[in-house]
Amino acid sequence: MKELPFDPYDFFGYIASGLVLLVVAQLTLGFPKIFGAELKPFDIAVTALAVYIGGQIVAGPAKFLFEDLIVHRALGSPTKNLLNPRPRRLLNFFFPGFYKPLPSVTRVRLAAKIKVLQLDGTDTEGVFLTIRYAPEVRASKSLIAKIDGFRDMYGFNRNVSFSLLFAAVCFTIAAYVKGSHLLIHYAIAALVAGALLFYRYLKFFRQYSYELFNSYACMSEKGTS
Repeated sequence: MKELPFDPYDFFGYIASGLVLLVVAQLTLGFPKIFGAELKPFDIAVTALAVYIGGQIVAGPAKFLFEDLIVHRALGSPTKNLLNPRPRRLLNFFFPGFYKPLPSVTRVRLAAKIKVLQLDGTDTEGVFLTIRYAPEVRASKSLIAKIDGFRDMYGFNRNVSFSLLFAAVCFTIAAYVKGSHLLIHYAIAALVAGALLFYRYLKFFRQYSYELFNSYACMSEKGTS
């Protein structure tokens, strides 16, 4: 099978969320008029560029809101939750699965390796970066390919979720201004889809670290399990 001529993350992370912004712009502002129009090659090229740029713009605030604020400051990073055998009950009720720790055997193996490396176990970011860029991890092409797949999926879900929640706000405001019941329906649909994709984002964000830690715990110094 031939390799794709583009990085999958270009689609998963940027183009899809940029398309959502394009839909929002046409339905709320009336431009650009893309749907149902007969676009010439130059128009298609400009539209594709606008979509890609829009997706790039979305990625920044999406990461800041979802990862930096909601996950790392409120919910706790995947690394912290995977290594913690006693998750918070209330948050675990609303986010089942996100707080499930690593198997006890894996935690014991990781603890032993962390001790040998003289890492501060409370510095979860330092632990994650040390494991992610360990020589044996970087040497495992199969592992890198697998976690890169999870990265693409959580990037897609994070960015599109943010775009849809942004769309829900825009549709609600436009519906109030224009008195459009149809836009209210769009707002509800965007809100529900955005919330569901946020849960998918949490799943793949956790799975990235879960796969990394489980594999690293079973690796020898030569990078084999």
